[in-house]
Amino acid sequence: MIPKVLIIDDDRAMLRLLEKELEEYADFFSIATAADGEDALNKLSSENVSLVITDLRMPGVDGFDVLNRVIKDYPDIPVMVMTAHGKPKTKEVVMKSGAVDYLAKPVDGAKLFGRIMKALKKMKEGGSLNRISLETYLQLVEMEEQTCTLRVMNQSIDRMGVLFFKNGFLMDARIGGRRGRAAAYEILSWPGVSLSIENSCAIEKKNIDGELQAILLDAMRNKDEDDTADTVEPVDSGPDQTAPAETAPTPSEAGNKAADEPSTDAGKSPQQAKTGFHVKNTPVEEESMSPVAAAGEKFAAAMGGNDAIQDIYSDPEWAKLISHVENLGQLFESGVLNVIYINRSDRQVLVVPDVENVVLLIDKDVPREGAISVFA
Repeated sequence: MIPKVLIIDDDRAMLRLLEKELEEYADFFSIATAADGEDALNKLSSENVSLVITDLRMPGVDGFDVLNRVIKDYPDIPVMVMTAHGKPKTKEVVMKSGAVDYLAKPVDGAKLFGRIMKALKKMKEGGSLNRISLETYLQLVEMEEQTCTLRVMNQSIDRMGVLFFKNGFLMDARIGGRRGRAAAYEILSWPGVSLSIENSCAIEKKNIDGELQAILLDAMRNKDEDDTADTVEPVDSGPDQTAPAETAPTPSEAGNKAADEPSTDAGKSPQQAKTGFHVKNTPVEEESMSPVAAAGEKFAAAMGGNDAIQDIYSDPEWAKLISHVENLGQLFESGVLNVIYINRSDRQVLVVPDVENVVLLIDKDVPREGAISVFA
């Protein structure tokens, strides 16, 4: 995707001149123009803009207004300011306000090209990658505690999104004028993307709560649900498929049945009845049990009971994350994947790779090392 440079100037003759002079550099970037600040802000919210060049003095929304709005709402987009009415202190004020460059009019096309390329080069100082697995790369960013701004290009829909990382933490995300978790979810759902990497992050305050792993899981789960919804076919509910009605027992019949037949949940705690396993005093024969029951018994035996287990179940939707983590492990020659650990705000999650992908939700007060060691 070729970078797009947005030039803003209320002097339409100057705007046309700059556009004409920069046409010969179309292989490096494209040009969009706006005759006022308001039009420019509208284009920023709907187009993939990489760099803004704005005149300083304009009626209505002036250059300072544009600069402040871009820094606030589009912190990944650098702003260059140009003016024909500069005073000795103007450049100092502009640069302290967050602009990356200051140009005095009239601006020569060749000189402007050089300044544009300098700004665009910084946006790719960390390199670029094409057709990669975004989830796998983001886990590398987290593991290496990188600080960077990732510009993510989805070529199939001609859309760009931005992910902001500081010390390995996902701070914020942006698509057009949208920010936060919803923007991150959409970016993470894009397959086979291209990346450009800037080795800095303009975000200081974390705008997305939660750990990266949990966000990745939620994004994948949302994508799978959307894909499932798109492929669901209506089911014929004609009379041939109607199940025969059952007659509800009377209270006396129900009581007699309860007395004659022992409950399968007798003697179990509510949690044991829910998960279908209990603590045994004899060694567990895991081979004869389902993976879910075997994992539950194994954890309960190690912890002296299953009170710490909030829930345990099989979920095939975790297969994607397991595959990404296995690929990451191979990259670092970490050996066989035994368990994935996720620390959430209200619970801990253990994912045990298996034919059924067993998921255990456990209380926060269980020591992390002890929980992991059960399956490590």
